[in-house]
Amino acid sequence: MSEIKNTIIKTKNIKKSMTTFASEHFTPLNECDFEIQKTATYIKTSLDDEFKLFNEDINEHYKDEQAIINQHVEFKQLYTIIAMKPTNIEMKLNYSLEMGEFACNPKLILHPDSHILYKTHKPIETYKLLLQEVNKIKAKNGILINIFDEKMIKNLKAFTKYLYEEKFKKKVRIPLFEGIEPEVSKAGKLIMWFKHKESKQKHQITEVKKDEVLVEYKKPKYGKSGFNSHGRQLDKDYAKKADDLQTPIDNTSVYIEEDENKKLYKSKVKGFVHFSSTKLSVDNKVKMAKITRIEDSLAKEEDNNIEVHISQSDTSKDSIGEGVELTSETIHVNGHVGANSILEAVNMRIDGATHQDSMQFARVAIINRHKGKLRCHDAKIALLEGGTVHATNIEIEACLGGVVYAQNVKIGHVKSNLKVYASKSISIRLVSGEDNLFKINYKDIPILNSRIALIKEDIEELKFSLEEASRHNKSEVETIQEQIKKFKNEIDSIKDSSLNATISIEKPLIGLNSIIFTLENDKELIYKTEAQSYKPFYLEVSEEKITLQPVNKSISLS
Repeated sequence: MSEIKNTIIKTKNIKKSMTTFASEHFTPLNECDFEIQKTATYIKTSLDDEFKLFNEDINEHYKDEQAIINQHVEFKQLYTIIAMKPTNIEMKLNYSLEMGEFACNPKLILHPDSHILYKTHKPIETYKLLLQEVNKIKAKNGILINIFDEKMIKNLKAFTKYLYEEKFKKKVRIPLFEGIEPEVSKAGKLIMWFKHKESKQKHQITEVKKDEVLVEYKKPKYGKSGFNSHGRQLDKDYAKKADDLQTPIDNTSVYIEEDENKKLYKSKVKGFVHFSSTKLSVDNKVKMAKITRIEDSLAKEEDNNIEVHISQSDTSKDSIGEGVELTSETIHVNGHVGANSILEAVNMRIDGATHQDSMQFARVAIINRHKGKLRCHDAKIALLEGGTVHATNIEIEACLGGVVYAQNVKIGHVKSNLKVYASKSISIRLVSGEDNLFKINYKDIPILNSRIALIKEDIEELKFSLEEASRHNKSEVETIQEQIKKFKNEIDSIKDSSLNATISIEKPLIGLNSIIFTLENDKELIYKTEAQSYKPFYLEVSEEKITLQPVNKSISLS
């Protein structure tokens, strides 16, 4: 590698410039150093619109503290440095900084294991080296140098003498800057309201409403202004930034309301709070490795545009822990669902397995392995392992036992001990086991019984409305009658569904399974299958009897 050449840099931020220098030369930052060649100090007062170069003696000009406060003085410094990779290190201080709450009177804590070759130098030479190193530390940390540092110089001279007396055995504290401490009549306070909500509700993730306050910054009130080592006035204007939220916000999901006393960070949308060192945002999607705590409910409304993604890389652990209750518009679980958990969603996808003591509610559900209890409109299940499903339409790739209640059922492969209750159709590709029940009976399907009960209630209400319309508004009579007729037809359609239903098994059966069609009067046509293939099962109705085809088994209508 070629030798690194010394580089002259003008900068307001030495740390940043040295990081860039090290990166450009492919050298670790701790192996680089710099010398301060020149410092230009710029000043701005209440009379100035911008900073201007100040060439007077600042210490003399601003001996009076009150003048600094009254004129609202601020300073900035521009450094000319020489960045280098040193070959010979005469001094390397091991230190820590005490900045204090307002950084008005920072102190340098020198550690006795510092590398100081004082024995080969005269005291005055060592003092100059110390002053040079301390100023480098100050400048690197944004502390003004060469001004308001009389105590620092006095203490460095005393420390040099202390060093040559070989008394440097313990840590030494050296003041770096003489600022003006403000008097705070009321301290500022940052309140993370979303974290309070999370703690109160014992939620791992926090859901918020639109326009809800996420963070509140109560600004401090100063009884007396101050001046700090960074050249800043400490007053109500400084309060807008000091102790405020330092994390950037996502402007698409978070907005700010501010007055002279407080600053509020509010949510633009309903969703989940995402907070890190890089951003505060609200999103309708939340991704977690696991939910373990018992949740009341993340969103009680189904129609909330919220998506929850839970991904657990360890396949031996549940992504949804025991006892979790989760309600959202969309739920996607990459792992397993634990015992006694309840999931509710419009759209639900579970890539792992559901526990036998878990419950899921959805409009559309896609589940890999189902052992729990599912209620939904449409379901697709890869493997039913003893679970229970209530649905309107369901597709299952394979079954190892379980119970299904639906209007239309489609299954790829059935082994043994499965019970299917349907009202319209059961379609199966292969039954490779025995002791399975395939039954057509709407009365066995709770959702259809509930539907009939609700329709009957609606009909009774419409009958009352019909009576009222007959007396007071005859123009509505026909519309109400049509609605009553429509409801009655719907009930009849459900009750007569077995007369139009089918059970089809594509491949030949190998053993004993039960085929049952139940009529409205609760009479049943039951057939025990044999090891053979069958055409679709259906009911054939004549004036005298109802016959189960294709096995020609009849029941009399008389």
